[in-house]
Amino acid sequence: MAPVLDLDVEAFTRDGIAILRRIRWQISPGEHWVVLGANGAGKSSLLSIVAGYEWPSRGRISVLGEIYGECDMRALKERIGWVSSALFSWLPARQSARQVVATGIHATIGNWHELSASDLMRADDALRSIGAFAFRNKRYGVLSQGEKQRVMIARALVTKPELLILDEPCAGLDPGARESLLDDVDRLCTKRGGATLILVTHHVEEIPTRATHALLLKQGGLLASGPLDEVLTEERLTELYEYPCKLGSSNGRWWLQGQ
Repeated sequence: MAPVLDLDVEAFTRDGIAILRRIRWQISPGEHWVVLGANGAGKSSLLSIVAGYEWPSRGRISVLGEIYGECDMRALKERIGWVSSALFSWLPARQSARQVVATGIHATIGNWHELSASDLMRADDALRSIGAFAFRNKRYGVLSQGEKQRVMIARALVTKPELLILDEPCAGLDPGARESLLDDVDRLCTKRGGATLILVTHHVEEIPTRATHALLLKQGGLLASGPLDEVLTEERLTELYEYPCKLGSSNGRWWLQGQ
């Protein structure tokens, strides 16, 4: 089977500033990855490249068997679900949660496409899959941060993507909302025929129990990548965050504190 992702970014610069360099990353079917790094490490830029919204200055990328620059990018993006906080402020506050999710079917924002009954039914199914069905008729603008995050994930799921990218999905959530969301993300990972997951975070506490692999990104470069239990060590995390770290795990969840 072809890799879900086969990426070789030799360099990525923006406005003359080097953002990423020498990153080799491959994801096989059945794997679920977490990307860890400090602020400014280049995590969001790397995932924007994976999702096809940025292009490396030098390098080669294949996603879901399609080579960037040699494929229909619009068709490929329909197979990739990408959730980023950058989209939050773009979504119409007056639309209901199910309307916001349904616009993901047509890759539009706002009322640029008439939504059919079938579209809304698909939106309801996506909301149900991430535990958001109960507030499907509430206006997006009055939702809590945690509810908005679930709506965004449902919007990415509505097209049944093969690759799901969550860029800091727990940002701004209280502990209860965070744990509830991670439980639902774990359920997505166990769904037969479900999407491969890439989750970006600063915090090991936000790693889902079903994650299998990790990539550590430091100052735009690759510090380590591979199976979770091999990559997550106190020595590597101390180097990653430039602070003495004590690492622990329990029941598939991780925690980190200063030594």
